[in-house]
Amino acid sequence: MKLTADEYRALEDIVGPDYITQDPVIMESYNQVWGNKLAFGDKRHNPPAAVLLPGSVEEIQKIVKFCNKAGILFKASARAFEYVATYLSSERGILLELKRLNRILEIDEKNMHAVVEPYVTVYQLQDAAGRVGLYTGKPGVGYSASVISLACCHQEMTISQIYTSGYGRNVLGCEWVLPTGDILNLGTANRNGGWFSGDGPGFSLRGILRGRAGANGGNGIITKCSVKLYPWYSDPPTMQPLERQPGEALSAAQLARIPDNYKAWVFTFPTTEQMLKASTEIGQAELACIVAPAYMATGFQEEGNDEMWAKMKEGKMEDPNKIARSVPVFINGHSARELAYREKAVMAVVKKWEGYMDPDLNNPKIMAQRFQYQMWSTGIGGLRATGDFMVSIQGADGSTEMQLKFRPIEVEAFKPFRERGYIVQPNMGMSYRPMEHFSLGSSGGIATGYDPWDSESLAAAREYMNLVYDPNGPFRRFGYTNRGAMMQVEAIEHIHERWGPIYDHADKWLQKVRNMLDPNRVADWSGYIPPEYESQKKKSAA
Repeated sequence: MKLTADEYRALEDIVGPDYITQDPVIMESYNQVWGNKLAFGDKRHNPPAAVLLPGSVEEIQKIVKFCNKAGILFKASARAFEYVATYLSSERGILLELKRLNRILEIDEKNMHAVVEPYVTVYQLQDAAGRVGLYTGKPGVGYSASVISLACCHQEMTISQIYTSGYGRNVLGCEWVLPTGDILNLGTANRNGGWFSGDGPGFSLRGILRGRAGANGGNGIITKCSVKLYPWYSDPPTMQPLERQPGEALSAAQLARIPDNYKAWVFTFPTTEQMLKASTEIGQAELACIVAPAYMATGFQEEGNDEMWAKMKEGKMEDPNKIARSVPVFINGHSARELAYREKAVMAVVKKWEGYMDPDLNNPKIMAQRFQYQMWSTGIGGLRATGDFMVSIQGADGSTEMQLKFRPIEVEAFKPFRERGYIVQPNMGMSYRPMEHFSLGSSGGIATGYDPWDSESLAAAREYMNLVYDPNGPFRRFGYTNRGAMMQVEAIEHIHERWGPIYDHADKWLQKVRNMLDPNRVADWSGYIPPEYESQKKKSAA
C-alpha cells in the first residue's frame, strides 16, 4: 500500500504544493540506476511513493515525526548516484531530496573547518576553501559528491587520506535529525565557540553515527555538518582554471602546470612488493600529500564514445604490468626549504626500494592532468562501454603483506570467469588506497565489467559476487567484505547477516543501535541493517 490521499495532503501541508510530487516521470527517474539488474533482476526497482524537497530542518523534523505517526518509511537523498541511495525497502517509502539545503554556512580559517548543508558538493567546498588557502581532500567518487554524504553517511576512502585523513574521520560536529524527529547535536555543534570539535563531554557518538562505513540513510538525516580542512600551499590559493587549445573539445581542458609549492612524480619499481613497501614508508613518514599505489587513472576525454574509442585504438596503451608496479607521489610544503626536504626524503626511500622514473609516465603534460584528477577529481578520461560494472571486492583493509597475499587470490578466483568470457576485469588492474597514512594498511578494489542484458553474463557476475561474499570462501582471511564502499542492499546480499557472526556478532550490535535510534522502524534500512532478519522473524513466529 502506498500513501493515502490524506497522508499526501499532510505532507504537502508541511513543505507546500511546489515541493512534493507523485508525478510518475519523476518517481521513475529515481529507480533507473546502474546496477539494478545485478541487484534486483530488473532495470528498475520500486519507485518512491512521493518525493519531497524540504527547505529547513524544521520541515524535516515535521516530516519525520509524521512518518512515525503514520508508519511511512523515509530516506534522505543528496546527490545520489547509486541504487543504495534511492532504493526503498517498502512501497510506503518517501524520498527527501535535499536540494534546497545547499549552503556553505561557514569557513573558519583559524580553526580550519567548514560547516555545510547536505547538497554542498566537494567541488563547491574545495573552491571556497581554496580561496582562503585550505583544502578538503579528494573523494574517490568524484567532486560532484555531497560532502555530508561522504563524511557522515557512506564509506569514503581516498588516495589523499595520508594528508587529509578520510572524510568519515573529519566530522567535527553535526546536526542530526534522528529517526524519531528529535535533534541530536554532536560535539560542539550549536554551542559557544563554534563547531570545532566532534566530541563533547562524555563518550563519543561519532562511531554510532557512522559505524564501520556509514548507515546510508538508515539512522536519520544529517542537516548540517562541520568538516575539518587542511592547508592548501599554493599561490593563488584557489583551484586554477583549466585550459585547452583552439579546436579542442571542452573535455580536453586541463591544468597548465602543477601549482607552486607542489611537486609530483610517478615512480616505478621492479616488483609490486617493492612498490607497496616504498609507498608504506613514504606514507608513514608523512612526507607526501598523495601516495596512490597503482592508481594511474588519467587521460583526456573526447567528445563522445566513438571519438574516444578511435583515440584508444590509435594510441599506445600503458603496460598493465608496469602500472601495477608504479605509484604517483605528490608532495607539498609551505616553503621552498620544506619542499626540498620532502623531495630529498622521498627520493631516499625510492632509491632504497630500487625505484625509477619512467619517462612515459612522467610526461609534464600528463603529470599536470594527473595532478588535477588526483587532487581535485577533475579531468578523468574514459570510455563508457555498453554494459555495467561492479567493484568486485573492497576488503583487504590491512598491511602491505596482507595486500600482497590478497592480490593473487583475487586473480585466481576470477580466472574461470575470465576464461568463460562472461565478465571482464580490464587488465586485472588493482589500485590501493591508504588507510590513514598506511598506519592502518590500505584497501584495494578491482572494477569488473559485465553485460546486464546478457543472461549468462549477469549470472556469472552474480556467481562471482556470491564467491566474494561467502564467509567460508577464499576471501575470508581479508576481513568483513563489501562491494566497494558498501554499495549493497542487505536484504539481497546479506553481508552483515553472513559476516557478523565471525566478528563477535557485530551485526547484532548494529541492530541494537539501529532499533534504539528508530523504535518505530521508519528510517529505511536497506543500505544499512534490517531491524531483524527474515530468519529471526520466522523463529519468533514459530
